[in-house]
Amino acid sequence: MIGSLFEGKYRIVRLIGEGGMGAVYEAEHTLIGRQLAIKLLHPEYANQADIVQRFTREARAATAIRHANIIEVTDMGVTPTGQPFLVMELLEGTSLRRLVEPGKTMAQARLLDVMQQVLDALHAAHDRGIVHRDLKPDNIFLIRHAGRDDFVKVLDFGISKFLGPFGGVSSNTRTGSVLGTPQYMSPEQAMGRKDIDHRADLWAVGVMLYEASTGRPPYAGDNYNEVLAGILMNTPPPPRMVYPGVSPALEQVIVKALTRTLEQRYQTAVEFRNALLALQPDAAAVAPPAHRTDVGVSPPPAAALPVVTPTPYRSDLIRERWPALLSTRPSESP
Repeated sequence: MIGSLFEGKYRIVRLIGEGGMGAVYEAEHTLIGRQLAIKLLHPEYANQADIVQRFTREARAATAIRHANIIEVTDMGVTPTGQPFLVMELLEGTSLRRLVEPGKTMAQARLLDVMQQVLDALHAAHDRGIVHRDLKPDNIFLIRHAGRDDFVKVLDFGISKFLGPFGGVSSNTRTGSVLGTPQYMSPEQAMGRKDIDHRADLWAVGVMLYEASTGRPPYAGDNYNEVLAGILMNTPPPPRMVYPGVSPALEQVIVKALTRTLEQRYQTAVEFRNALLALQPDAAAVAPPAHRTDVGVSPPPAAALPVVTPTPYRSDLIRERWPALLSTRPSESP
């Protein structure tokens, strides 16, 4: 593919990474000299309508929302050999996943900043009637932009749901089908309900807050079904029981976000964002306590908590940086 020219203007420069469904390349727009990313579907999936539909949904969702905190998809097309491709902005930075690996926690001020941006992006999406349905640390990408670090880009609207007739696109998910990553699914997603709405995305934000604050996810298990059963039947331990460094105020926000009763959670991204915004004045003053070993999974001692900065752009990090673009589960329903 290196050197190939798509549609007379996108020249493939190098392979960034490859996965089960496709490959991501760096490309140059030859007419304007801009460097871009091209996501190319593998030939064996080019004739599978559901996979191609995910491509289309991803492009249309990002284009419809047009928000600075959502990855920009600028074009889509088909190669001479019949392979669909998406053209996107080229990102350099790191995924949130690298900052919330097991045993790692994020400083509260930094976490609040990142999650407020995520909620800004969700507000824009939900205002357009679009539900992401697969929010997770892998799909939150942090770059340096306009002189600031940790500028958020939300990735992968491939299994998003369009509520109503916007853009002529809707989800064709059947009742009983389960889409998404299990650890971040809301109870209604875990049940396979058809009437999933924007509040499923807000639950996922609550899960990410819990995980980034305590060093462990609220729900875990040895297999897919065990995780879903936990979401439906169990209440995770309060964040401060897992890691006392979580401030009491942040714990209250997380507990509300992860209430299984839908009506008792945050109802909009704006409401959720405002709750986080109210915590900012004292965020920097929260001091982590001494390390505890009397709870299930504990982060390292406070002094050992790493200060993680965005990593340089490296192709060998593609699976961590662009996991959604290289999904290995092509059998998922759109």
